[in-house]
Amino acid sequence: VSAIAISWLFAFRLQSALQAVGRIDVTPMPRRQTAVLLACYALMSANWLSRQKGVALSFSSSPVFRRSVARVRRPSVRVMMSSTTSTLDEDGKQVAVIGAGVSGLVSARHLIDAGLRPTIYDSAKAVGGAWTPADPEDQSAAVKMWSGLRTNLSKLTCRFSDWPWSEDASIFPSVAEMNEYITSYARHYLFGSCKFQLESMVVSVKQVASQDGTTKYSVEWQDLTSQKRIQKVFDGVVVASGFFSAPILPEFVGTVDKSKLGETEIVHSSEYKSHETFKEKRVAVVGSSFSALEIAADLTHSASRIVSICSSVPWVLPRWVSDSEGTVLPIDMALFKRSHAFPQAESVQLTPESCRQRHRFLKSIVGEKQLNSDLGEPSDWDKPAHVAISNDFLDLVRERRIEVFHGRLEGICEDGSLRVIDSNTGNESSVEGFDRIICACGFKPNLESFLSSDILATMKYDPNDSFAATTLAWDTLHPELPNLGFCGMYRGPYFGIMELQARLVAGHLSGRIRFGENELREALDISDGIRSCAPRAQFPHFDYPGHMDELAQLCFGPSSPKYNVDKSDIGEMVSPAFYQPDEDIANQCKSDIQNEISRGRDGSRLPNLVLGSILGDWSYDRQIRHIQSKKVERVRGLVKFVKCWSRDREEDEDEDVLKGKKERPVLYREDGVYEFSPSQHFDIFREYEYEARGDALEIYFVEGGKREHLFLSLKFSPESEGASSTDDGYWVKATSDHLCIKDLYSATFRVKLNGLSASKVVIEYRVRGPSKDYESFTEMTMT
Repeated sequence: VSAIAISWLFAFRLQSALQAVGRIDVTPMPRRQTAVLLACYALMSANWLSRQKGVALSFSSSPVFRRSVARVRRPSVRVMMSSTTSTLDEDGKQVAVIGAGVSGLVSARHLIDAGLRPTIYDSAKAVGGAWTPADPEDQSAAVKMWSGLRTNLSKLTCRFSDWPWSEDASIFPSVAEMNEYITSYARHYLFGSCKFQLESMVVSVKQVASQDGTTKYSVEWQDLTSQKRIQKVFDGVVVASGFFSAPILPEFVGTVDKSKLGETEIVHSSEYKSHETFKEKRVAVVGSSFSALEIAADLTHSASRIVSICSSVPWVLPRWVSDSEGTVLPIDMALFKRSHAFPQAESVQLTPESCRQRHRFLKSIVGEKQLNSDLGEPSDWDKPAHVAISNDFLDLVRERRIEVFHGRLEGICEDGSLRVIDSNTGNESSVEGFDRIICACGFKPNLESFLSSDILATMKYDPNDSFAATTLAWDTLHPELPNLGFCGMYRGPYFGIMELQARLVAGHLSGRIRFGENELREALDISDGIRSCAPRAQFPHFDYPGHMDELAQLCFGPSSPKYNVDKSDIGEMVSPAFYQPDEDIANQCKSDIQNEISRGRDGSRLPNLVLGSILGDWSYDRQIRHIQSKKVERVRGLVKFVKCWSRDREEDEDEDVLKGKKERPVLYREDGVYEFSPSQHFDIFREYEYEARGDALEIYFVEGGKREHLFLSLKFSPESEGASSTDDGYWVKATSDHLCIKDLYSATFRVKLNGLSASKVVIEYRVRGPSKDYESFTEMTMT
């Protein structure tokens, strides 16, 4: 009781003090969470008191206790600008960190661990970087993510190594969830230990000589609230402004005659906030990247016409994929697997054979779904494969909700139409009739806006190279730029890489990690080789597990990581949690991965997969055999599965659909000819609505265009291997019964899956009742 009282008093005084100095803005926690925190304080206090009496209690060091503390939902805290209050060691070297996004925050954390004193600079009002949600009160604020966006990799990859997500977080977090997670990391590791200079835009960084002969850096910034310019000399600098700083637009945009555009507007994808501002507009989306495809899909909720202009053809993958045995997993669990025991040597050069191997792997995930769309598949498998992640883009293309034009946007014609050059043939075509043009052409680092010309020249900076703009050792260091480090100059799955880069920079600036001249020069040669290689991969470091292992060796030596390193781990997912020393955190991540695999195998995720696989046009042949009379009737025709895109998002859809946790309903429309006898036949049609709910695929009757009552609830599972698995796919099966007044319908559904597409559907009914006794067998084949 005393421990609880002391803990409560301490927490209250700490909160009051922090609020008084303007360090944090705290919102109250629910009673349950407060009680858990107080209980944890009490347990820790009791443990401390017991140790004073010579009795050691073990609960505070147990994995269960530590995970319980970590999982308590943290209060919402917003970083406030402060440059006066700090508990830093005044004797440590002062380091300027430019950027308050993921790379800047993780850099500052590890600089502190290395005994250095960081100050974080950012022009934004709060931490979060690219993952800062839009501020409704400040429409001028730069926001790179629109509100409806979700991560394209799961929280198993989008995480700091030693800062687990809460259990209730979405597997693919939203922008708001990402911002809350990043802010909680800053709150835990940086508040009170790091200076923040927010709303401060760095305008100059240059080398200066010091009296002791060491290289220091003069940093000049503009206070955006007072517009004053301030300068300070630092012992070191970490550039963590990221690769995605300045938007790239097609070259012709700067020279286009505005009179040709009329009312047509050209914007960059970073300016995209919501589909609602494009209501009834005709929109062209330029690019074939992640954001281009996701924006095109999002626009279908409001725009009257969407055209996707693709200069290349990527493999389009959804966030959930299955293997050849029907295990449904997050996409990064399929893409980022260990192929060798630690240390896995990083591959930095592609060969035609390695390219073909990658294409074959991605084809096995997609199946025939992309081939049967206007986007088509990549044609030259000797060249590097590119990937884009979007749940809905392919379906919308197949249903003609999005038009696809292959080629590069080269300019605007005299009549205002768009001039597109085919990337393969060189033929020119024009596309006309647009109100808006959204250019998803990527970003560049924009280092020239604040780094001195001699620094830029030393690292061979090319502002027009959006693939790899600098020559740096491990994208972080240069032997001729002492006390200067870079974090986040990387394109790819970035949380784990950025954290290892941060450890490397902090260790090097503090003197704890040292490199010889030859080692640094060799790393620079590799960096130059990556920049000059042809053909270029989608990302400079395309071998994510290999690159993680290489950086880990530099940071920790050959003994790290300690988890997910053995031959027995080959084929397992690589996660940032394995690249840190805490065994409990690593084991918890292993458990989370195994739980995902278990859920992927239990069939609960198959309804969404099946629902997406059956979209499109099918031919069907149905035989109805009457048990008593032995009479056989036949029905043949066409079936169309179409997603219900037209539903109003705000009124008719539940929260899970809006959050992307489950698929939209699908309309089943059947048109055919019923052959009652050789001389008697008539036209028929029927409609159902299919919807994935939880672990079941539910089928509803549709009457007069509206959903009526439930017909069947199907729970799928893979059929036993050997009985159903073949080289071109595998079968999943579900059964269900429905009592229609006095008639019992016993249904069996079987779907043959190959990647994301289905090639066959077999539906069987056994119907029994006072006046009904028949069997129905329907076989459907994709057309």
